[in-house]
Amino acid sequence: MIKILVIKQKNEIMAIEATGHSGYAEEGHDIVCSAVSVLTQNLAQGLSEVVGIKPIVIVDENIPHFSLTLPELNAKQMHAAQLLVKTTYLGLKDIANQFKKYVSIKEKNK
Repeated sequence: MIKILVIKQKNEIMAIEATGHSGYAEEGHDIVCSAVSVLTQNLAQGLSEVVGIKPIVIVDENIPHFSLTLPELNAKQMHAAQLLVKTTYLGLKDIANQFKKYVSIKEKNK
């Protein structure tokens, strides 16, 4: 199962972590893992290349584990970052709702 943790602070998403394999299908054919990977990697790329901020990203393919944490941002940067982060969160929630046996999602307040 992929376990997704969304860390919030004052209604702002500050970090997203995804850990584990979904187990939906064998490696290389797992659409659930692919969907989560595409969303999380696209978030990191969008923040960096579109918004112009450098998130703190940790990837460990052995576990697998993906962690993205927003750095300290000014108000304008935070607003732009939240548009992408919250959109990604909606996509992850949708995957978790459609594939409940394979993906869980939790929110944690800092």
